[in-house]
Amino acid sequence: MNRTIISLAAVAALAVTSPAIARAQNPAPAPASSRSAAGPTVSNSAVGVRRPATATATTSAPAAEARLGAGRNVALMVVGGAALIIGAVIGGAPGVIIAVIGAAVGLYGLYNFVQ
Repeated sequence: MNRTIISLAAVAALAVTSPAIARAQNPAPAPASSRSAAGPTVSNSAVGVRRPATATATTSAPAAEARLGAGRNVALMVVGGAALIIGAVIGGAPGVIIAVIGAAVGLYGLYNFVQ
């Protein structure tokens, strides 16, 4: 009986999520104006990172985003939290050292984030 219920729940979950998964796998259709002629071209043979052809002059970030600077601080908090958890899992004297250092790094990131 339990096996039947689990199977039905799995089939129902698959039926609900399969349209979303199928849409995620299909690329968005290109507009008709941007389609090029069929066959290989020199521009398509380039390998690596290229600047988009429609790139305009670089624009500066808005003042609020330039002031925020939260990326580094959030990273410090995440790394400190991870070190705190890892230190708790390790246990003993080495775990305590790792946990204390992780807490210090996380608190430093939090302090800078709040400023």
